[in-house]
Amino acid sequence: MTSKEDFVEKSASSDNIGSTPDSKEMNTPIGVNIEVEMTEEKGKEPELDMATPTKPRRSEFSTGLSTTSTPRKRSSSRTSSGKTHRNSSDVSPASMIFRNLLILEDDLRRQAREQKQLRRKYTAFLSLMAGLAGFTIYELFFNTSEYVKGIYRFFLQLTLCFIIITISLFNISGQYRRTIIIPRRFFNSTNKGIRQFNVRLVRVKSSWDEMFTDFVRFISNKTAMVNVWFFSKVIKLSDNNTIVNFWKSVTIRSQPRIGATDVKLILNPRAFSAEVREGWEIYRDEFWAREGTRRRKQAKDVDTKLKSA
Repeated sequence: MTSKEDFVEKSASSDNIGSTPDSKEMNTPIGVNIEVEMTEEKGKEPELDMATPTKPRRSEFSTGLSTTSTPRKRSSSRTSSGKTHRNSSDVSPASMIFRNLLILEDDLRRQAREQKQLRRKYTAFLSLMAGLAGFTIYELFFNTSEYVKGIYRFFLQLTLCFIIITISLFNISGQYRRTIIIPRRFFNSTNKGIRQFNVRLVRVKSSWDEMFTDFVRFISNKTAMVNVWFFSKVIKLSDNNTIVNFWKSVTIRSQPRIGATDVKLILNPRAFSAEVREGWEIYRDEFWAREGTRRRKQAKDVDTKLKSA
C-alpha cells in the first residue's frame, strides 16, 4: 500500500510541475481528488459571463423547440384541392409516353405531307419544262415542214433558251436539292434523327379501295370549295342559300381520313417488348377512333344548322 501511495504522489507532483499545489492536493490521491472535484462541480450552479454570451448548443436548441413547438395543422384547402384537381402522378408513365409519341407522330406526319406536296409540285414543274424543251427541240431540229421559220422559229429558239436558263438557275440556286432531293430522302433523314428514341417512321400502304376513296374525297372537297366560292363571290348568293349550304355540307363531309393512314411510328422490337408495342398500337387506334367520332359529330351538328337555316 505504501508503494502505491508513493507512486501516486510522485505522478501527481510530476503533473503539477511549475505550479504551487496545496498540501491537501499533495496528500490526496488522484482518484479521490477527481471525485471531490466532480462532487463540488455537481453542487455548484453554472455562472454566466454577461460579457461573453455563450451560444446555445444544438441539442439544447432542438430540445427547446421540441418541448415548446406544436405541430402545425394542415389547411383544408390542400385536401379539398386534391379532390377537385387531378394529380399528375395519377397518369401512368406509359400513357404519358404514348401521348408524347402521338404528338411526335402527328408532327412528323404533317412534315411528310408537306414534303410530299413540295416534291410533287416541283416535279410537275420540271416535267412541264422538260416536255416544253423536248417539243421545241423537235420543232427546231427534227421537223422538216416549211412552217417552222420566221417568227415561229425565233419564238421556239427564245423559248428553248429561256428553259435552259431557268433549269440551270434552278439547279445552281439549290432549289432542286431543297424541293426534290431532300423530300425524297425525308424518311431516311428522319429515322436517323429519331433512332436514339428507339422508334422508326414508316409508310402505311393503302389498298386500292382506300386510295379510290381518298381520291373521291379529295375531288369532292375541291369541287365543293370551288362551287362555294363561285356561288358566294361571283353570283353573290347569300350564305343562307340552299345551294351554298349544300356545297358547304359537301365540304364538311368530304374531309380526308385521319389517323395513321399514310405514315406511322413503330417501336423498335429490340428495345420494347411485345406488350408495350401492342399497347402503343391500341392507344393510337383508340385515340383516332374517338377523334373521328368527335369530328363526325361536329360535322353533323354543322350540317344540321346549315339545313335548318
